[in-house]
Amino acid sequence: MRDIKREPILTETFESVSQFTPVPGSAYLYRVSNEDRSGHTGQWRQSCTDVQFIKVTVESSSGFNVSGVEEEFLLRSAASLAKLLAPLGTGRILYVDITGLSHPTWAALIRAAMAARMEVRAVYVEPYRYKRSAAPLEGQIYDLSARIAGIAPMPGFATIASTDDSLFVPLLGFEGARFRHVIEQVQPSHERIVPVVGIPGFKPWYAFETYLGNRAALEETSAWHHIEYVPANCPFSCFYLLQELARRNPISMLKVAMIGTKPHALGAVMFALTSPNRIELIYDNPIRKEGRTDGLDRLLVYHVGAITAGASGSSMTKG
Repeated sequence: MRDIKREPILTETFESVSQFTPVPGSAYLYRVSNEDRSGHTGQWRQSCTDVQFIKVTVESSSGFNVSGVEEEFLLRSAASLAKLLAPLGTGRILYVDITGLSHPTWAALIRAAMAARMEVRAVYVEPYRYKRSAAPLEGQIYDLSARIAGIAPMPGFATIASTDDSLFVPLLGFEGARFRHVIEQVQPSHERIVPVVGIPGFKPWYAFETYLGNRAALEETSAWHHIEYVPANCPFSCFYLLQELARRNPISMLKVAMIGTKPHALGAVMFALTSPNRIELIYDNPIRKEGRTDGLDRLLVYHVGAITAGASGSSMTKG
């Protein structure tokens, strides 16, 4: 059994965006997407005169651009990302707001910031509600993704497995179609699937809708027998669970599918930074629908650096 008392939860919770401001002297990296909750910086940016804001304007599969800089920063290049972060200075607090950024971008930035010895804090704003599907199909309660671009290695996190033994750990959200897709691509042994469900969810009823959305695949594989539970908005609880699964399966590679909440995905990235030889990150690169969420709820600040301090970015290319 996990010793919960020895597992610190390094999260600051703010009931509204207006209650939070970055600490003076810090840097804040963010992107405004087509979701209401990603535009929250406008509520307090003007009053933060001693904070350096870095706005990501465009993202692609290979990199991103920031406001005021012409060149593209490349996700697979340590040198390219260092060019963005090095001027901020070693030891500086860097907030990486993952709310409006894509998984490949924020994961690469956190990895690069840790390599630069910055104090990394991730920021996430929960949505007030998700957009429900007007004509729900099996596994599609909410209308979140237009399509799936396909599974590809996360930039900077590619893993060469040293064993054929693996444990498939899907971090579940509402979209059963995504769960089915990764099962078809990974083709895990059914008895080696350990799904993770967010309990409690952002809202009390979300856990039930996660079950409904993924019911078909859970029943077909009998994976529902092996479900584990961690809070939907807590990357640290997810991180500790992955540590425990690795301990229980000492010769297995954890194949973790990041198809649920961003906080759970952050927990998987934290584990990849601290135990890179034990995990393969699986991401299906969904194309998000316009207006997939409405409003904004709690803002959470995760002190990622307290867990990942000392993690190296050495496996990233130097070009």
